Amino acid sequence: MKNYRAEFKPYLQDLAKRKPSPGGGSVTALSFCLGISLLEKAINYSLPKVGVHSCMPLQKGLVVLKRLKNKIYPGIDRDAEIFAKIMAHQGARRLKFIRQSEAMVVGLGRASQQAFLVAKALKSGIKKGIISDYFIGLELIKLAFFGCVANLEANARMFGRKNRRIAAFKKVLRKWR
Repeated sequence: MKNYRAEFKPYLQDLAKRKPSPGGGSVTALSFCLGISLLEKAINYSLPKVGVHSCMPLQKGLVVLKRLKNKIYPGIDRDAEIFAKIMAHQGARRLKFIRQSEAMVVGLGRASQQAFLVAKALKSGIKKGIISDYFIGLELIKLAFFGCVANLEANARMFGRKNRRIAAFKKVLRKWR
């Protein structure tokens, strides 16, 4: 078995330091990817060893979830890169990077919504022996979505730019509770 702790240790150490990055945006993207990975595991264990057409929804859901994870995965590092540029610039250049950050967060929020809906639709096909991984994965997706709201609100306070998606995302969060 692999020693995953050694691979995560530098990230966790950097996360704990008194420096701006990595921070909440990176953790939000990581939470999303962890959640998707657990959902993928639950689906993979729920698929029969030989192809059965009745499992088509699980297979299609798996494809969608993998695509979403691949889209969001670079955000684990990209968030820190953009934030450093925001802090290093002023005026129009800074605004450009703030917009990039907001677009990344909104994209993650939309991906979280899509992943949540796909996962909920697949629940009945998940084997009971792996259902705990399914539920943990779903909660991590919800956490990522909450992180998007928190990041947008923090950016609004920090940069004086209220994003119009905050209210809509908060409405979705209330439905998920």
